Amino acid sequence: MSEPGWRLLVDPPASGAWNMAIDEALLEGVAAGRSPATLRFYTWTPASLSLGYFQSFGIVDVDSCRARRIDIVRRPTGGRAILHDRELTYSVTLPASVLGHDAGIVPSYHRLSLALQAGLQDLGVPATLAPLESGPAVVDPGPVCFDRPSAHEILLGGRKLVGSAQVRRGGALLQHGSIVIEPQIDKLLACLRLDGTDPVEEKRRLAEAVAGLAEIGDLDPDRISAAIAAAFGRQFGVGVTPGHLRDEELAAATDLARSKYQSADWTERPLPEMAGKTTRTR
Repeated sequence: MSEPGWRLLVDPPASGAWNMAIDEALLEGVAAGRSPATLRFYTWTPASLSLGYFQSFGIVDVDSCRARRIDIVRRPTGGRAILHDRELTYSVTLPASVLGHDAGIVPSYHRLSLALQAGLQDLGVPATLAPLESGPAVVDPGPVCFDRPSAHEILLGGRKLVGSAQVRRGGALLQHGSIVIEPQIDKLLACLRLDGTDPVEEKRRLAEAVAGLAEIGDLDPDRISAAIAAAFGRQFGVGVTPGHLRDEELAAATDLARSKYQSADWTERPLPEMAGKTTRTR
């Protein structure tokens, strides 16, 4: 038996605070049984640096971000810094039960990555998955998300193309990630304080580790969204139908943006009391 249909949201560019607030509002709605499983695509304006849930704010060069008109936001998911500029972000919010035997953290990444991979392949992108044994050899591999792949990460030519992270709450999960169109390595490094790191070497290392869809051709975000949405429908045996946010979801997102994601108390420090509810970026 197939699952009930999923909702597709393709949103206009928005601030980092609003984008994160919507994703969390969707997670809350699914956990409470008020919202359907939702696949969402969005971009960011202005360009934004997002930090992982537990990541130190001390890595951010605030003055440099301001000079470049780059916003700063903290994600509800774990992992490391991502610059959202010349990329497309996806999010999937669904009951973990939908995944059945794949409801565990690593199997769920694999299942969702298969859908992402299939959608990209439909666009002619020779995307592959990093093997299960992939991952950093040390606990704290550095501040930048795209410096190396983890298990089931989406790769292009052996380099990381999609960086994702996941959080779970009340039987629901949110996974969101950045699909790189054109790496902005210089801009990303300018946003960070990399004390004791050779900037030339760091740039070289990232250039060898990160891929972008622009290498394949002119793939606009609408085409990417449509192909991946179709692939999710096939992978999960569901209809993925365009929809819109409900009034109660908009109200919840508005409250979260104001009280949490626009707040320095949230953005400028990690919140260790929430440990255990968030996974690392994959």
